[in-house]
Amino acid sequence: MKKSYIIVLLVLMVIASAAFLLVYNAKHSEDITNGTSSLLVSQHGVSIIVPQEWVKADTDSNSSILAVANSSSKDSDGFNDINVNIERKQSVNSLDYEFKNYCKSLASDYNSKILFTGNVSNVGKHDGMEVDYKSNLNGVQKQHKSIWIKKDDFIYVILCSAPAKSFSKQELLFNAIIGSFKFRK
Repeated sequence: MKKSYIIVLLVLMVIASAAFLLVYNAKHSEDITNGTSSLLVSQHGVSIIVPQEWVKADTDSNSSILAVANSSSKDSDGFNDINVNIERKQSVNSLDYEFKNYCKSLASDYNSKILFTGNVSNVGKHDGMEVDYKSNLNGVQKQHKSIWIKKDDFIYVILCSAPAKSFSKQELLFNAIIGSFKFRK
């Protein structure tokens, strides 16, 4: 009899733990998107979670593997101006080498201003590097958060962009999107 009580107790503990995790994960997903429904976007071996009103976006970058944008935020030309773009490029060089070369090119570009560089951890279960910068292209000021990670022979860059004047309002959401980044099989 004692064995059956122990087994029942263990089963109930497992069920309670699973229920807690389901509720916690649902709440966490809701927190990411400020209480709105979220959407899992997966393409070319990577995925992120974004607010449901976001849409897949077009990009002119040949190395882009996934691009999404806030459908309710447009610039004066009607283009989405709050977006996340994930790029992938093959590289035999180290992440440090590629990242430093990118930062050098940003520093030499008079239309860009580096705000921060540093290390990040646990992005898609990988450590990486971050550069935050402002750009001014044709009088349009934007701010960017660029996360660099390496997996196998590929460099992945998660680029989050928004108008400079409203970037701080988007930063928590960008951090949550970056935190949701996963490699898929």
